[in-house]
Amino acid sequence: MELAYLNGWLGPLEDAVVSVNDRGYIFGDGVYEVIRVYNGVMFAREEHFKRLAASAEAVQITLPWRLTELKDIAEDVLSKSGIKEAMIYIQVTRGTAPRSHLPEAGLRPSLLITVRHIPGIPPAVYSEGVKVITVPEFRWQMCHVKSISLQASVLAKHKAQQAGAIEAVFVLPDGTVTECASSNIFIVKDGVLMTHPADHRILAGVIRYFALEVADSLGLEVRVKPFNISELMQAEEVFITGTVTEIVPVSNVDGTVIGNGRPGPVTRRIYNGLASLR
Repeated sequence: MELAYLNGWLGPLEDAVVSVNDRGYIFGDGVYEVIRVYNGVMFAREEHFKRLAASAEAVQITLPWRLTELKDIAEDVLSKSGIKEAMIYIQVTRGTAPRSHLPEAGLRPSLLITVRHIPGIPPAVYSEGVKVITVPEFRWQMCHVKSISLQASVLAKHKAQQAGAIEAVFVLPDGTVTECASSNIFIVKDGVLMTHPADHRILAGVIRYFALEVADSLGLEVRVKPFNISELMQAEEVFITGTVTEIVPVSNVDGTVIGNGRPGPVTRRIYNGLASLR
């Protein structure tokens, strides 16, 4: 059963309700994580909770729980759901109070944890690759924070959908490629694997981290450095990474076919290497 935990309340997901005064609802004032569960076990649990704490600190939300407490709550909700292949959503907002840009002193943060089934992903996504589009970078300067304020990503995803694509790739005015609306992006150019550094321009994705670890274990040449849109369009391979979708090959960018239009050998090797870590 899909479940929700909200500030001590636990019940069916559809019965959970949030106050209209919750600052997450009013301002998008909060942070979150999504954790993939394989056969009842959270993948990269420590990395996700560490990033949750870092995001909260970056936006000055003081967590009233120890990370061990949060992990225990999440494990309990997962266990009671009975779902073995799941995604866990963890959200911390600054708290609930009458609307004011300036939060009240001593406000207690609000905690939401949900456990849901993994959505179905068509096998063709991995066997054939997907189409993406590029869009101008128009987000804030703290993309390293996993904030629930996702309006820019929603707009970018909508634009991608209108173009018959599944993802939007952000590009800076100077042509630098940063990341996607809800995933990190890698390219293989002249046999070298490249991805943008984990600075304020991107979210340091957990699967991004493991993809780099796998690439290193395979002896691949890797450069964690900015690359530009021309390198993206001329790449031999492109793939995107995310917690739920893992490693997804990209076969088309803005109508341009990447490589031979099929998932490439480096992408397949990293996909298989990541699968071995579960």
